[in-house]
Amino acid sequence: MIENQGIIEQINGNHITVKILQQSACSNCHAKRACIAADSKEKRIDIFDQSNQFSVNETVIIEGKESIGYKAILWAFVIPLIIVVIVLILTALVWELSELSSVLSAIVALIPYYALLYLLRDKIAKILVFSIKKQVNE
Repeated sequence: MIENQGIIEQINGNHITVKILQQSACSNCHAKRACIAADSKEKRIDIFDQSNQFSVNETVIIEGKESIGYKAILWAFVIPLIIVVIVLILTALVWELSELSSVLSAIVALIPYYALLYLLRDKIAKILVFSIKKQVNE
């Protein structure tokens, strides 16, 4: 299970917006001030919850299955990489286009893929579901 601590920013009926601080793996390193890899960003997660047990500014835990992360990596990185490699091979080796034309073709080939992801965003949102639970003070 993937867990992140967050703060409820807004509640609108069953729709809860939670703000989390996403940090890189090395953000706790003593040399992070000198390193460009150490960064953190605020993210907002939309969650649907019908329990009505949460309030604004409450600290909560956001949970997601590890498979959510794997699916997101697949859709965001692996499939586009495969598309680029296939188009590069086809344009450079099979159709014998110039290098510049091959690279431009590979980049243009990503446009329909990302357009399809955009059109399917509602279905994808139903697959990439997070849950929310109260923060337990220890």
